[in-house]
Amino acid sequence: MSELEFIKIEPNSGVAPYQQVREQILSAIAKGKLAPGTKLPSVRALSGTLNLAVNTVAKVYKELELQGAVVTRGRHGTVVQAAENRAEQEVSDAAADLARIAQLWSVDEATAVKYLRAAFSSLPR
Repeated sequence: MSELEFIKIEPNSGVAPYQQVREQILSAIAKGKLAPGTKLPSVRALSGTLNLAVNTVAKVYKELELQGAVVTRGRHGTVVQAAENRAEQEVSDAAADLARIAQLWSVDEATAVKYLRAAFSSLPR
């Protein structure tokens, strides 16, 4: 479990605990603190360590897997997956930030995507 001792939940934060955990894991991956191939603790072990519900940590792992940051190999556990390249990791992190901020301000997904498309269309070609 020593790989994730850095995770700290701020109870007074306006950010949901699962988002805090997800963001801290993504940040550690981006900074090389969690190298590709690093095995993460089981959902049950991490939930016990962080005093979170098992479903909360399961949600974190599921979202990380959907983002391509980790891969779950059944009984072999969840491991950090190598990003195809640094650019994709940065874009993935930025997308996670956009989703978090949109949710924080109650902006729906369609509207957030509209703003993202507008940002792309305003870039020089």
